[in-house]
Amino acid sequence: MRKITLLLGAYLISLTTATYAGLETFEKPLVINGATYKIIKNIETENVSIKVVDKDSKDVWASKPLGYAPWNFKINGKATSLEIEDLDGDNIPEIITACATGEIQSALYIFKYNPEKKDFIPMNFGYEKYKGLERDFMVSDIPYPNGENMVFETNNKIRCLGKKYQLGEEPAPAYYYFELKNGVFLAGDPVIAKIENILSTHTDNKE
Repeated sequence: MRKITLLLGAYLISLTTATYAGLETFEKPLVINGATYKIIKNIETENVSIKVVDKDSKDVWASKPLGYAPWNFKINGKATSLEIEDLDGDNIPEIITACATGEIQSALYIFKYNPEKKDFIPMNFGYEKYKGLERDFMVSDIPYPNGENMVFETNNKIRCLGKKYQLGEEPAPAYYYFELKNGVFLAGDPVIAKIENILSTHTDNKE
């Protein structure tokens, strides 16, 4: 049964990436210190990345590969796979994007403008109990329709749907609340969640 599920998942993933293949220009201009930039999403087979170009279409910055297909998160009540928003109140918007990264995993990335090098650097995520284990993305390992597994409750607080692991028990669905503190999104103890309509693959979460 697991083999059939994996094969079906791989087949559906291939359809998803084929549907998304190409370049997409983000509709909102990115304005930083009076200069206007565009964000372009590059979607190749199992390889999604973003880049920023200036008014002359010259490359300013490009991300590493982020995942194999776009994935929705929710911000300001809207589901999207790419958005700009000033999350830390410095009047410079951050670039927010999400991608499917595994059979059930999706990752959220936030990129902040770096004035020293005039490029973008990732904002980190971590856990209050585990100092030093930060990483440059947040992972949800429970897919959910229309971006509900990664929700910005406010500009500096994100609700992430994942699993709580306890010794001797099956993993339980839980919410992790990441709050922006000193430039890092940190989560405390997870809260057990009662949820429905968990997806078996990522293919129902399309833009």
